[in-house]
Amino acid sequence: MDEPGYEHDCLAEPRQDFEFRLIASDIKSAQVGFHMQSNEPVLNIEFSESGFDRFLAVQKGRVGKKIVLCFKGRLLSTPVLNEYVHSRTAQISGGFTLEEATELQSQMTEGSETP
Repeated sequence: MDEPGYEHDCLAEPRQDFEFRLIASDIKSAQVGFHMQSNEPVLNIEFSESGFDRFLAVQKGRVGKKIVLCFKGRLLSTPVLNEYVHSRTAQISGGFTLEEATELQSQMTEGSETP
């Protein structure tokens, strides 16, 4: 992480305001795609209305810094927020293989309300 001394634990109480603990209802859809310039696999996500409202609070002041994404007690990803997300759609990239992007998609679309 970019914060000194921070060890991440998705099962512990959130200690940082940049942790986004997803619940199934936060994500309307998640689809594997490919970056327009690099052709690397990415994950295109669409937040639900309530999920986007929650994400707005997490991304505040985080452009250029990492955000922790947790789901069901598992660390999904720690992407750098490259730009402020103004709409309910976002793209997660980071040198994924196609298999990694597909696994992330699967994890993000599991139908459970457990945080």
